[in-house]
Amino acid sequence: MSGRKNDVLIIEDSMATTILLRDFLKKLGYENIEACTNGKTGIRVFSELESAGKKPIVLLDFHLPDMNANEVMASIFDIRPDAKIILETADSKSDEQIKGALRGGAYLYIEKPIRFENLKNVFETLEQERTILEEKPTDDLERITSHLKSSSRMSFARLSEYSGTENDLLKKCLSQLETEKIIIKISDIKEILCNQCNSLRILPNFFCPACNSTNFMQGKLIEHFKCGNVSVEDSYKENKCPKCHKEIKILGVDYKSMDNYYICKDCDDKFPEPTQDYFCVKCSNRFPLEKAKWISSPGYKTI
Repeated sequence: MSGRKNDVLIIEDSMATTILLRDFLKKLGYENIEACTNGKTGIRVFSELESAGKKPIVLLDFHLPDMNANEVMASIFDIRPDAKIILETADSKSDEQIKGALRGGAYLYIEKPIRFENLKNVFETLEQERTILEEKPTDDLERITSHLKSSSRMSFARLSEYSGTENDLLKKCLSQLETEKIIIKISDIKEILCNQCNSLRILPNFFCPACNSTNFMQGKLIEHFKCGNVSVEDSYKENKCPKCHKEIKILGVDYKSMDNYYICKDCDDKFPEPTQDYFCVKCSNRFPLEKAKWISSPGYKTI
């Protein structure tokens, strides 16, 4: 497969949002980005791209001046039934809104203001799926094997979701692959499910426990006993405390060093571990570990 990325079509009436999205996607390596400010133009441009043999990923604003998102989606699916459409909205999301959007064919649903690290994860997942599809496996066995080869190990549940294979057929295929000594069965794998849509397409989020920013760095902290200053190692220029300007000399007497700390660049909070939650690529739900669902299923790996 070539390294060329998908085209992207942004259908969004906010010019500011479009500029932010375009700039961010260009940083990710997406060069061919079209933008429209209303539904009718978006449908026309999508049709033109499809006629040119392109398969654009669509970022669709839920509220447009001339059409609603469901109408735009229906027209796009008439042109290409397997189009990947990502809905975006500033509305407070509810279970029914998400279910309705997914029932309408949306690939997933994201909220404004858009968290760009989440959008990055979504586009990376789309590219991975495109890679698998472009391998064009000729039957179920090849498709399942290609998924197994993409990871050092994979669970039955994840294979079922990723390959879209019915469980009974999947069991038969895996049994055949075991007989042919292409794969071996390993111990059960326990995994997190989205507590909203039951998808296994889950990615971890890490953020500052004080302000929820993802703009933090890992570093070493120095605490100066004499004045109580605690700051990053780089702030002690020429071994002098940035607060009282006294020289620090002896570790354990003048100061102590705290390795592997994290420093938030937005609020300057310092913490030993970032806070973590999880993001569902399928429905954009975010949830903490204590609210996650779990599933255990047999694991497999290629020989």
